[in-house]
Amino acid sequence: MKKNEGLARLQHTVPTLIGLVTVFHNGQVPEISLGPAYDSEFLRWTGVAVTVAGHAFSVWARRHLGKYWSGTVALKENHKIVDTGPYALVRHPIYTGLLLAAFGSAMAAGTIEALIGVTIMLPAYWVKWRREEKIMLSEFGPAYEAYRNRTKAIIPYLL
Repeated sequence: MKKNEGLARLQHTVPTLIGLVTVFHNGQVPEISLGPAYDSEFLRWTGVAVTVAGHAFSVWARRHLGKYWSGTVALKENHKIVDTGPYALVRHPIYTGLLLAAFGSAMAAGTIEALIGVTIMLPAYWVKWRREEKIMLSEFGPAYEAYRNRTKAIIPYLL
């Protein structure tokens, strides 16, 4: 491994964990529950479908990335830019899938705190993907800049 994020990992790990606990809190401690956001079986089951789709997209991206995947922000030996498969749609498809799954889980939970949890997680992932992009730009320069110019970060055609 050529570069690793070290303690900077806490900048996204801690908010992500807080977000996950908030998403999956599901009113277990009534004293801190903000109550239901809605009461709709259709939205709950739509949330389940969105969760499954998000996880499937993340798994596809992880498998497609293969040996270049790392749980931390890092470059592997002989690293290259992967811009095929899900990486042709967005630069960070694993994060896209995980955030989509978290949003679906919040929909399925149907609580205000679950929806707040997703809003806590989004900036945490933003910090992480910005860190990754800085490393990729320093390593690959114009080639990565060209990839950035033609591919959105997490939402195809938008963001």
